Amino acid sequence: MKRVVVDTSVFIRLFTMDDERKFGKAKELIEKAIKGKIEIFVPFIVVAEVVWVLEKVYKVNRKEISEIVESLINTIGINVELSDIVSHTMKLYKEKNIKFADAVISSWALYKEMDELITFDETDFGKVDNLKVRIL
Repeated sequence: MKRVVVDTSVFIRLFTMDDERKFGKAKELIEKAIKGKIEIFVPFIVVAEVVWVLEKVYKVNRKEISEIVESLINTIGINVELSDIVSHTMKLYKEKNIKFADAVISSWALYKEMDELITFDETDFGKVDNLKVRIL
């Protein structure tokens, strides 16, 4: 089976449908993965870019962005790097209303069972359950 990495631009076209031709090609690619003809790999940085572009450029709300990313994780034939961390990140991003980057750091710290997270900024980190935060 052919294994491919898909860039952010493909997912943005798929999710925004802002270019009919590109949307069709992106949809066709995803359908190939669902049918088992190819296997798509999504590096974590692509997820971060998708979140940033949808939030900042397209003004998509957190709930929708979280649902979009979760749909990637749950689509047959698509393998999202660090999917457990990404899934938890999206939950924090949506439910705790914290910045995406802080949600990533918090999720990673919890997933890796770190003893504490050290920061100068407790604003977002203080909202995360079970995360021991130390303010310098």
